[in-house]
Amino acid sequence: MKLQQLEYVIAIAQEGSITAAAKKLYQAQPNISIALKELESEIGMQIFWRTPNGMVLTPEGEDFLLRAKEIVESMHSLESDYSNRSDDTVSLRIESTISSYVAAAVGIWINSFPEAEKISIHLLETVTNKIIEDVSGGRADIGVIRIPSSQLGVYAEQLKSRKLSCRTVTEYTMKLLMRADHPLAKYDDVPFEELKNYVQILHGDDELSVFGRNCVNPEYSEESQNKLLYVYDRGSKMSLMNTAKNAFMWVSPVPKQAFPDKGVVVKNCSYANIHMRDLVVCKKSNENNRVIKEFIEFLANFVERAIDSDI
Repeated sequence: MKLQQLEYVIAIAQEGSITAAAKKLYQAQPNISIALKELESEIGMQIFWRTPNGMVLTPEGEDFLLRAKEIVESMHSLESDYSNRSDDTVSLRIESTISSYVAAAVGIWINSFPEAEKISIHLLETVTNKIIEDVSGGRADIGVIRIPSSQLGVYAEQLKSRKLSCRTVTEYTMKLLMRADHPLAKYDDVPFEELKNYVQILHGDDELSVFGRNCVNPEYSEESQNKLLYVYDRGSKMSLMNTAKNAFMWVSPVPKQAFPDKGVVVKNCSYANIHMRDLVVCKKSNENNRVIKEFIEFLANFVERAIDSDI
């Protein structure tokens, strides 16, 4: 029995199919299928029922999944706590929701280290629930999650149950990012109805109506936008801002450092009335880790200094 096989089982259970698990884990589907068959043969037990609607845990599989999660989380936690502990290397794994200010902060923080110092930083942009899972399981040292402020109590309890500490980084309502020569850039407060016929660039993992109702306005509907362009990485989104005529994006706080050429502007839109909150989270057992503590302090100070809605 291998740790990787347990991780496959967890992913299949979470995603509901081998295909979706393979996509999530960036693995080839046949590899996961073979690994699962080998594991079931080794332990002499069927973990999943194969059904037309996907993979369903057997009763024995449900018990196996609980134990697998405990083992995997313990192993990742052990790895996180005891790997890369040499004093001459700065090692940090950061996961964040799509945030220009987090990426900018990481870059500026790295610049502060002496040239001779060894640095190993991993930065992954993903969704809030995965960040919580990965920080809790030791696969990430620090996470920056995004929630509606109204749900702070719910998430605080969830984080507490997972033995994670949290700190508010910033609170805001979503803004509009567009080129400085966009027809709507003339407005100080962009009328929401004017957006309908312009191209909205949206992260590929987001569903428009869900994103809109959760992050912009509870009454947001798909009918409010005619032209949608789904993109799956930050680099393409930024390139498309320059090439897709009159495009725009809903964004969280944007630091001046993210767009030094002043080719884009951030505009208010009073239709956005949901107060959002970004939290930085880490394991309580890592709160006093020197590198983690330093970065969290740096990030909090950076946001306070750098965020400007009029870039």
